[in-house]
Amino acid sequence: MMMLQEKTAESILGHLSDLKNNRDEVLAPYEEFPLGEKTYYFTPGGFLYRKKPGSEEVGGFLCGHLTDEVWHYRTDDS
Repeated sequence: MMMLQEKTAESILGHLSDLKNNRDEVLAPYEEFPLGEKTYYFTPGGFLYRKKPGSEEVGGFLCGHLTDEVWHYRTDDS
């Protein structure tokens, strides 16, 4: 059974996976970025998380991931 992702996470992953039209965006592990009232970040390997509201700690809700190809293109991770 396929888990449903939230629309914002789907949009983030789709946008970043489009290497043809969005070539210049760079990601860094654990760098947080707010969208609306939620905060997201990627862990090493391209896993997208949404932080728990009010939390300062790493953790939260797994929202999806980027392919290895996209993650390596978007980071200095070799």
